[in-house]
Amino acid sequence: MCLDDGKKLSCAFDLIRSSPNLQTLVILACDQYAGPPPPVEDYNKTGLLQLRSVHFEYYTASENELCLIKYLLACSPFLQKIVIAGYNLAIASDEKLTFARKLLMLHRASPVAEIELL
Repeated sequence: MCLDDGKKLSCAFDLIRSSPNLQTLVILACDQYAGPPPPVEDYNKTGLLQLRSVHFEYYTASENELCLIKYLLACSPFLQKIVIAGYNLAIASDEKLTFARKLLMLHRASPVAEIELL
């Protein structure tokens, strides 16, 4: 799924919200840039999720990806681990560090949730 596309990002939120009993989520992102994304709604006003594990593959450190991860962390009180792996090689090391810092600052609904950035 190309999360840089605002419509596809909105679709991802809708799919996740409509599956509140989902416990394991694997997201395979791509880097097909579709132009600047539209503003993203505040999805943190939705119900809680039952997620225990999230694996996010091939990230580009975009604001849309950060928004999705923020939502997953904030709405998943049972989350144990989120693995963010396989970054786009075009990302500079300073961008990766900035993304990691932003991830560390995100609120977590689960007191045991770990973020593993590979």
